[in-house]
Amino acid sequence: MLQKYQVEIFLESLLAEKNFSANSLVAYKRDLSDFFESTSSKLLIDINEEEINQYIRKTKESKISARSLARKISSIKHFFKFAVTENWISSNPGYRIRQPRFVQKLPETLSIEQVELLINSAKNTDVSLLKNVRNVALIEILYATGLRVTELVSLPLESVSGSPEVILVKGKGRKERIVPLSKTARAAIKQWLKLRQKMTLSTKSKLYLFPSKSKSGFLNREQFFNIIKRIARHAGLDHERISPHVLRHAFATHLLANGADMRIIQSLLGHSDISSTQIYTHVLSDQKKSLVMDHHPLVRKK
Repeated sequence: MLQKYQVEIFLESLLAEKNFSANSLVAYKRDLSDFFESTSSKLLIDINEEEINQYIRKTKESKISARSLARKISSIKHFFKFAVTENWISSNPGYRIRQPRFVQKLPETLSIEQVELLINSAKNTDVSLLKNVRNVALIEILYATGLRVTELVSLPLESVSGSPEVILVKGKGRKERIVPLSKTARAAIKQWLKLRQKMTLSTKSKLYLFPSKSKSGFLNREQFFNIIKRIARHAGLDHERISPHVLRHAFATHLLANGADMRIIQSLLGHSDISSTQIYTHVLSDQKKSLVMDHHPLVRKK
């Protein structure tokens, strides 16, 4: 089918020109496949604005979330804009289609005390000393850096050679950023490396800080997700709401609450757009409210 070929060209352009991540490309491909399967038109030139609107109305009826709907519409709009530049069509049928507004949900986070409880729990959750030391290193690094899960579990061994104070991270879109390590994270890494060097590893897994027998050679996302859940349960915390991503949010929230600059946090998190980081401003709002209620002279007189 011609449309499938055109979609592949579009996705290649996103990868080459905009450094889209693999996950984003998969999402765009899925959204566009879903759209074209729903249309009666077989050629791009036959697709009009009303056909796109019909698809949007039908998708809304499926009770899809506002965020997912916005992403699907974005995929369609970006594709047809690209189609015009490639001269596949003369006019853009998605030009007047509007993006829906949605209220962004505040991220789940943890208090400093809960993070400390999680780290202390990691020290003795497992019967294996090796796993306990590894798990402490995982959580300490995550809380100290705010890395994405994939970035954390796939850290190369060479990234921590020589007891570094900072590490180089390759994030979304193959973009690199430098992230500092806390003293406790460096200490946890040092302790983990002492035990790690005693392990029998495959040629592939030797390359990674957190080796595994998995196909990739390093600990995978699902494994770490389950590790966090088990440690949270052992700590007596609500394991249903605790995940690696929640620790990433705790990192950003606690930095902001202690006066860190929003742009610095954006850089550390690897956000390409400041709007992705501004969701954490709810912390400042709570602080300002508390400041007024506790210190304003008129409030204190009541």
